[in-house]
Amino acid sequence: MSVPVPEAFIPYFVLVFNIFFFKIMRGMTFAVIPYNLRPLVAELISTLELCSDCAELGVVYERHGSIALGLALGLVCFWWCQVFEDTEACPCGPIEEYVLRIASPSGDISKKLLGQVIGGIITTWYIKSIWSFHLITEHRALHTAKQCEAGLQVTILWGALIEGFITFISRLVALQSGKWDARTAAIANSITTVVLVLAGWKNLTLNTTGGFFNPILASALTLGCHGNSIIEHFIVYWLGALIGGLIARILHQVLEGATKEKEA
Repeated sequence: MSVPVPEAFIPYFVLVFNIFFFKIMRGMTFAVIPYNLRPLVAELISTLELCSDCAELGVVYERHGSIALGLALGLVCFWWCQVFEDTEACPCGPIEEYVLRIASPSGDISKKLLGQVIGGIITTWYIKSIWSFHLITEHRALHTAKQCEAGLQVTILWGALIEGFITFISRLVALQSGKWDARTAAIANSITTVVLVLAGWKNLTLNTTGGFFNPILASALTLGCHGNSIIEHFIVYWLGALIGGLIARILHQVLEGATKEKEA
């Protein structure tokens, strides 16, 4: 299928299409769904948007390299910060709240997690639908591939430590940025994500785990792929990341407590 867009711009065209598509989806669904279902639906849409964007960012990297990836990732991260509102598209937050008995400020934990799981499942169908148009060589290869390749290329323990560490950094910045104004928080989280990806992909994560620091994202894009068993996948991308996020949450609470003591 041909479109009036140069091939070099197709991955970016897909990202822009996602921006408008999911914005319209939010407006239409939020207008008709019952309020008690909003946490579930909001997480579903945000998770689907994040996962499908990251899948396309992989195409950006393959075609144009790390600089283009960094710029595109930074922009979509900033956009996510504007439209996700209180959704997280990551199970770390809700699970941390459950384990540490923290009252969820943004809705029922079980509904948020269910929305994320459904969004992750739908991701495969959604990105395959886009790639099925074979707009560029990379889309054709991804759509026609008999089996995807897993990202884990090191031992389970080392992989879990890597995912745990980068999740720790990402979560700590996200939690601490809650004290800042919205624009500053969005910029800080976007820069953190880009740095973790660019600094880590070549030297730390790309050739080791893939660097997801988000369990639902890792599962949406690589669960069942060739190279890892399901048990290996969950130990690295779920257990490793969730422990890293939990440590970040505990440290955040300690820092918050120290700040309140100083103010008192």
